[in-house]
Amino acid sequence: MKKTLILFTLIAITALISTDDAFAQNSTNPVKMKIGIDVMNIGKIDKETGSYDMIFWVSESSDDYDFTTQPPPIIDYENGYVEETSAVSITQHFYKFKARGTFYNDIDYRPHPFHHMDLAVHIKSVIPNTLDKLEFVVDPEYSGIRGESFVTVPGWEIGEPSFFVSNQTYPWGEFSRYSAIIPVKSSPIGVFMKYISPTLMIAGFAFSTYWIPAKYSDEKIEIIAATLVGSIFFHITFLGAGIPSVQYLTFADKVMMSIYTVFAMCLFAVLLHKKFESELKEKYTMIVEKNLNKKFRIMTPIVAVVIFLIAQVL
Repeated sequence: MKKTLILFTLIAITALISTDDAFAQNSTNPVKMKIGIDVMNIGKIDKETGSYDMIFWVSESSDDYDFTTQPPPIIDYENGYVEETSAVSITQHFYKFKARGTFYNDIDYRPHPFHHMDLAVHIKSVIPNTLDKLEFVVDPEYSGIRGESFVTVPGWEIGEPSFFVSNQTYPWGEFSRYSAIIPVKSSPIGVFMKYISPTLMIAGFAFSTYWIPAKYSDEKIEIIAATLVGSIFFHITFLGAGIPSVQYLTFADKVMMSIYTVFAMCLFAVLLHKKFESELKEKYTMIVEKNLNKKFRIMTPIVAVVIFLIAQVL
């Protein structure tokens, strides 16, 4: 075990020395290294952790660097890790390999369940290859999504990828960084059918009590109570699933505030009917009842929309 550890240490030191010697030959100007990422597959996207799996080709090329006589510059995957590399291709000025890894990026959960996310892969040079020794350049020929029509992620729509190079400054030096960004968003139709439509249907059952005669008040209360419990269960179990606990209201929370307003208005209408029925007695005619229900049918969606708009500023 000790012999193996010593052997790996010597190999790593030799690689660093060889690479440093290669850049020392270009001490005046940094080596211009073309970098490209060609995405082959996008795996599972975890909305709760902001992680995603990807398989892609990484290409490096430079007229100032001989890959047949020296190892490729050491790179760091800044926002994730590569679990496996394979299918290495090497020529004098070109180096290419396939990588499979898991990466992470921040997600803004405010639009939930209409998610938007950037699937990013950041490749950065490391010590001793500071910006004055190694500078990345985007290689458009090898940057993209291979067979875009075949790379799909169920439940997500893939946008136009972008690739760029930036400089990262740290106390120990300035380094070049290549970034590949693939924007994805939740399928609007899928989100509506899976999350919004069931919520509206449940609220519709409560809203339908405006057409039920006041003499069935107990039955109306049972319908409202049952649909309210169903909405709470749907809110917690389905709308709240798959994302971490956040300190702000999501779009789903704001929609549910409007839905709960519908239940409150329906229940208030039933109680108001019962009050008028006991106080007015014979004067509380079917016409009066229908007029009151008509007013509530108009007011309820208006109040629900107002609550939703107020929630937008919270």
